[in-house]
Amino acid sequence: MAEKQTTTDSPGVRARLAHRGGFARTLRPDPTLFERIGGRSVVTRVIDGLYDRIEEDAELRPMFTRTLAPERMKQKAFLEEWMGGEPGYTHHHAYGGIRNRHGHIHITRESAERWLAHMATSLRDHIADGRLVEEVLDTLGPLARGLVNEQRPARHGWEMRCHREKRWRKPAKMAARGHVETLGRYLEEDPTVLDDPRHGAIILVEAALRGHTLVAALLLDRGVDVNMPSAHSSDIMMTAYCAARSKKKDETAAFLQERGAVYDIFSACFLGDLDRVTALLEEEPGLVDAHDPACDLLPVTPLHHAVHAGHERVVRLLFDRGAETGMNSTPLVNYAAGLGRKDLVRLLLEKDADATRMGCGHWVLDPEMAALLIAHGADVNYPEGRWIWTACTGNNSQRDDPEYVQALLDKGARIDTVLRGAGALHFAAKAGFTGVMEVLLDNGAPVDARSEKGETPLSYALKAGPRADMVKSAALLLARGADRPLKTDWASRPWGSPAG
Repeated sequence: MAEKQTTTDSPGVRARLAHRGGFARTLRPDPTLFERIGGRSVVTRVIDGLYDRIEEDAELRPMFTRTLAPERMKQKAFLEEWMGGEPGYTHHHAYGGIRNRHGHIHITRESAERWLAHMATSLRDHIADGRLVEEVLDTLGPLARGLVNEQRPARHGWEMRCHREKRWRKPAKMAARGHVETLGRYLEEDPTVLDDPRHGAIILVEAALRGHTLVAALLLDRGVDVNMPSAHSSDIMMTAYCAARSKKKDETAAFLQERGAVYDIFSACFLGDLDRVTALLEEEPGLVDAHDPACDLLPVTPLHHAVHAGHERVVRLLFDRGAETGMNSTPLVNYAAGLGRKDLVRLLLEKDADATRMGCGHWVLDPEMAALLIAHGADVNYPEGRWIWTACTGNNSQRDDPEYVQALLDKGARIDTVLRGAGALHFAAKAGFTGVMEVLLDNGAPVDARSEKGETPLSYALKAGPRADMVKSAALLLARGADRPLKTDWASRPWGSPAG
């Protein structure tokens, strides 16, 4: 696999991309630091010490997920890669940048300083050389403070994780509907919504996608940055100009360009503008592998933008000019497979893109695509439990899709996989996915399998939400031989106690 770590350090490239923001270039330590502090074993102890302190910190703990085990793993991978070790974070956690990853969390200067204080203590506990500790903190400090996105302390614990997202959602809906006067009044009443430039960018893109030029004018007049990208997907950051052009909102795009929008290499690749991409690469060849500054520490290049939008001619041009798939290549294969583009998948694999971290997806329904990806290392069991989450839990507007689950099983999904202590049949029963339940049972899922808490799929069916047909799910399990629960468990159910 191609593992070249491209940079945007040349002056010509930096000048052309400065408008997209970001802070990655100046917030990486010397790449030898990882080995100098003692390598992975020291990083592991430092992060465990940090999270042990967070567990006990009543002010910081609500900012994190219910269990800290996954967070510990991610932070160890991040710190190792950030200091010059293996790129495990990039390989396994391909988010659209560190700032974007933390955008929904309520982070004040005070909380950033508390986090840094815990980190400093843990570093000093496990690294004897004080100069090395200061070297870490000299770069980690500005990075942590760069994530600050709120001036006011959260009023409740839940606000630390939810408040940020909700603050921009309402004005974004107004922008999407073109309600310029309503939005204007809203911003008059709460101008702090635009304190975070990322919020303004999200709202502006919503207006641009729908061609609401007057809304765009209102936002720009209030100081929103015309060139600040916002998250279009997990990895792709899109400017308002690119958004307007992508939806053929030419009037809005022209207005944004009049107000200073830059038509850069990333937008040109996303839009499939071969002539513009060619011209930009003629002027500055280094743009071919440039990292999008808006994605800060995650290497997202023009190639990612072109593949995401399915522009094969642009992809071939980039490769002809020397582009490499790089260490963040799995998303490229994912994008192409998600579009059903076998031509792009083949091209990327020929250029050493990594399919070994391709997990489950609807590509399993296409026999030719599935054979191609599996031959290059794709594994529906990667990461552990993911196929259950995407096919059996009813999350993210999922539907009962027995064909998809059968295809996953045919391509090697393990029927004995456990997610959060329970099996696929447990989650399908709770979601009310009777079609999926039939497939799982037909493929050997034990009807009375026990979760780590001793619960059966029937117990999970009895906990189903209002959208699930609890009676139908329970009846299916009973018909397939499930043990009946105690009579007391049935008393409060819609069908009452069983006879006999």
